[in-house]
Amino acid sequence: MTFWEFVEHDASRPLPRADELGGALRELHAALADFPGELGPLSDVRDWLDGLLDELQASPRLTSQDRDRLRSELHALTPTVFESPLPMQAIHGDASMSNLLRTDGGLLWNDLEDACVGPVHWDVAGLILEARARGESEAFVADVLRAYGGLHLSELEDFIAAHRLYTTIWRAFAVQRRADAERR
Repeated sequence: MTFWEFVEHDASRPLPRADELGGALRELHAALADFPGELGPLSDVRDWLDGLLDELQASPRLTSQDRDRLRSELHALTPTVFESPLPMQAIHGDASMSNLLRTDGGLLWNDLEDACVGPVHWDVAGLILEARARGESEAFVADVLRAYGGLHLSELEDFIAAHRLYTTIWRAFAVQRRADAERR
């Protein structure tokens, strides 16, 4: 059980500007840099996705070749993403605009249930992929990175690919779970 302080927020406010997003994530990472607690490694995400692929064995939407391809992609990304040699620290794990509260005092990160230890690249890549999915321009992406500071888009390519793969596997699993529930 955890206790949280209630924060007034307004989900109807416009999405944050690029500089606000990049700055808010940089502040979060700075606050998490010295986190003394124990968190699981980012490789746990890979293991969880691998387990979802096992559960998709009965999925009519994915052939065995699809599952094999997804698993192969997942394992190909392991050295550069899930077991990256980059510096590690506590990260949000699911840094997305949907996990930001827009308050009178500014942006506030919430939903830290996926916090883990990994390269900050994981969180930045997730935010970039979401911005693109929401139709934001490459100029917006560049502004997020500029506000975050220190990372270039080329450094995030494998992390963005891993987030795409995460989304593909999760969506296939969610569709199967709904279909299974409807059959019951």
